This record gives sequence, C-alpha cells and structure tokens, in this order.
Amino acid sequence: MVSRVRVERETCETARAMEANLVGGEVAKPKREFPYSNWGPWAAILAIFGALAVGLFLSVPALIVGSQEGKIEALFPPDYSTGASFDQGDATALAVDPRANRLFADHEDEVRAFGALGQEVGGAKITGIEDSHGLAFDSRRGLLWVSEKGPGKILTYSVAGKKAPRQLGTIEARSLSSLTGFEPERMAVNPSGAGALYAIDTADDRVVEFDAEGHIRGRLDASRSDAGSFDFGSDDNDIAVDIAGPGRGQVFVLSGKGDGTVWGFGPRGGLLWELKPESGDEFASLAVDRQGNLWIAEPNGDTYEYAVSATSRPPERTGGKIDAGNAPSAVEFAGSGHVFVARELDGTLTTAGSIISQLGTELGFLLVPLALASISGARGLPAILRRLGFRSFKRSAFGWMALTFFLYLAFTIFYSLVITEPKQKDIAESFGPTVIQVLLIVIAAPIAEETCFRGMLFGGLREKLPRLVAALITGVIFGGLHALTGVTAVPPLIVFGFLLALLYERTGSIVPGILLHMLNNSIALLGQ
Repeated sequence: MVSRVRVERETCETARAMEANLVGGEVAKPKREFPYSNWGPWAAILAIFGALAVGLFLSVPALIVGSQEGKIEALFPPDYSTGASFDQGDATALAVDPRANRLFADHEDEVRAFGALGQEVGGAKITGIEDSHGLAFDSRRGLLWVSEKGPGKILTYSVAGKKAPRQLGTIEARSLSSLTGFEPERMAVNPSGAGALYAIDTADDRVVEFDAEGHIRGRLDASRSDAGSFDFGSDDNDIAVDIAGPGRGQVFVLSGKGDGTVWGFGPRGGLLWELKPESGDEFASLAVDRQGNLWIAEPNGDTYEYAVSATSRPPERTGGKIDAGNAPSAVEFAGSGHVFVARELDGTLTTAGSIISQLGTELGFLLVPLALASISGARGLPAILRRLGFRSFKRSAFGWMALTFFLYLAFTIFYSLVITEPKQKDIAESFGPTVIQVLLIVIAAPIAEETCFRGMLFGGLREKLPRLVAALITGVIFGGLHALTGVTAVPPLIVFGFLLALLYERTGSIVPGILLHMLNNSIALLGQ
C-alpha cells in the first residue's frame, strides 16, 4: 500500500514538472546546472559555419557601397594635405623620370607612364611583362629597369626624352654564373659614378648590385647584423638610395617579412645600422627626398621622416609626417617636391564599408545562436538567452575572472618572450571615430563572440564531450578564425578561448566571459 502511494506521488510530481516545463515554453529536459543547451556537438559546429555564412551575406552591402579601387595619388607640398588621384588598379612600384616629367607605375603585367598633370602617356606604356614587382630609373643614362620576379629577369629600357620605350637588354640567372636562383623584386639606382642597380633577390634573401651593363658588382652583406641575413617575405619589401644627402651613396633596405626591419648600408656595401619599428608599428615602404632624408611608410598610411647621417648611428624621426592614406605599396618623391603614393586598395573598404562588414559579422555570430536555441525548444527571448548562458552569477566569479585573465596574460608574456610577439592587424582605425571603435570592438564584438563560441559552441560540445576537450576545441576554432587579422596572435587567442570556456562552466554564466573579453579588447584598442 505504501509503495503504491509512493508511486502515485512520484507520478504526479513528474506530471506537474512536465506541465510546468511546457507552460514555461521549454521542452522538458533533465534538471542540471550545466550545460544549458541540448543541441549537441554536431549542431553546434555546423551552426558556427552557419554564423560565418550569415555574416558574409550581411556583409555584402559593404562591398557594394564601400569598396575602394587601387590608385596613385600626387600629394603637394608643403604639408602634403592636398593632392590629386589618377590611375586605376593595383600599382606595386613607382619610378620618376625628372627630365621628361614622367611617372612610371608597375602593374605586374605592364608599366604605365603618366605626364606631369597625371594624364596617361599611352605611347610610353610597356606591355608584355610577366609578374613584375619593381621599377628603377637611372636619370643620368635615361634607363628604366623593370623586374620580372616569376621568370627571374630584369629588363632594361631606354626611355630618354619623349621617345617610346626601347628594350636594350636582359639580366637573368642563366647569363650570370654566380646566380643560381634569381627572383628580382624591388630595385633602386645610384646614378653617380659608374652607376649601380640594386635588386632585392627574394629567392636567396639577398640584395645584388649590378653595374650599368648588367654585370654583378657585389652583394650587400647582412651577416654582421643581429639576424645574420635578410628575411624577405612575399611583399612589403623595398629599397632606396640616398643620392644627394649627408649619407650620399647609402642604400636602405626594407626586409618586410613579419614586423619588418630597415637596414642601412654604406656606399661600399658594409652594414651601418638596423632600424626596427616601434611597438605596434610596421614598415611598408621606403623613399628618399631631395635632401637625403629617409621616409618610411607604415601600412596605416602614416609616413615618417628620418634624418640620415654619414655615421653608423641609426636614423631618428625628425617630426616630419605625411598622411599617405591606407595600404601604401610605394612612395616616390619627385624633383618638384611633391610625393607620389601608390595605394593597394583593390577591394579595400571605406569607413562605411568597414562598419557594415563588422556589423554583418557580429550579427551572424549573434543571430544564429539565438535561432538555434529557439528551434531547440526555448520559447521567448528570456528563455533563449538563459539557454545561451546569460544568467546571473555569484561574487566568486570575479575571483575566477581574475585567475583567468592572469593565466592568459602569463601565457601571452611567455609566448612573446620565447616564440614571437603576437601581432594583429589594426582594424580599429578603419571604423572611423573613436566612439564607433568602442561600440564595435569593446562592446558588440565580445557580446556576439561569447554568445556564439561559449554559449552556443561550448554549450553544445559539453553535451557529449569532457570539459577540457570541449574547451580546447572551442579555443582552437575561436583562435583559428582570427588568423586573418594576424597569424602570430592565434596561439594566445586559442588559450584565451579555452580559458573563457572553462570560466563559463565554472561560473554558470557567459556574462563574466563577456566582461573579461571587453577588458581585453579595451586594452588592445588603447594599445593601438
């Protein structure tokens, strides 16, 4: 009899619990503290791809209203705040013919020529070029040198006066017994004396010096440097020569792989100094003005003046600055004092386009988790948010937040000292005003990313997987998706994502992770 009463009582309690769940709008599920999801690992992983797809779809308007095309700009002295744009496409290198007032622009498969007013000189165009990434002009002899990186050649053209270019010769590895591999990229000319052509050879990480006839005169020796040799990457390399200043005859080389380094060499090829960018900066291009001062352009468009001396002391900033615009691929000073800037802007977004693109990405990370929680049984926005981890938390969570941030900071310091300094692309500036940067990076991004990666992904993975395994997978996916903004920053972000997942489970809420994520993004924004 007692047993029967107990069974009836338990049956009634179960029925009341099921009724309460149904009235509350959520499908009945076993009562437990964590995880709150019930969609499982595969649905969570597929939803990540869905969030990316939705983000890309919502970002399409950014390409329509905010895409910029590559161009060349002429900036006028004295403050270089005004100028004129011309040319279309992605110019990779520039060279100036001061006697004919012509500018030559390298477009990889052709070299275009422009007059003093920016009008294209069709008769001076050079076509039929393959994979060119460098130009150099010898003003004393009227020679234009054009590199062909893929085929491994340097072509010589006579462009004296107003005549059409005429090819005079070719430098290639098979005609030079001392060169095995040869991939010439950026070039510079010292027209004084016997003349010298310097070419960056990315095949063997070296700079080769040629005479006016194309014979090898030597190589720039970087063996006495801290690195022991050049380290040329696939882009952001450059070379320039001081032909008029106190360091006359000095050669400046930008080895742009990674953070980039500028090297100074004396007229005889000896290493004088090395110059590394300040923390948070990168080098993108070099130029030398009529006074022999070195100008170094950074990817964000800030181009700074450095005073060069005849000593082995590295140059220092003078305070001179030119706003060359984003993504400068080449900077060249003309004899009149104005500056030509080639900008790699094919597909680059305007401020409005960047904002739309960022909003699209963050909406994708937010809307898909909300939809997944909804179709998995949660009814109403409060229930959906609870299922994704938006819940209250105890005071002890602040201690776990401090521990999480300490562990992340400790790993980042270790990674910076032992492996490499993590670098991420500075996207904040593309969003315009500071208030917009704060709204998108400090507020919106942490909310959307924690909802997607911790609330949806980690919550789904924990349905079937152990805590550490689920947290590790979450961290790898979270960090890996940031590779486009900087590969070196991926390992610390994997650790950050891993720790945030553990913080979510320990506190029972994604709100502490959101706050910690906001703190991290605030520090990053202030550092930029």
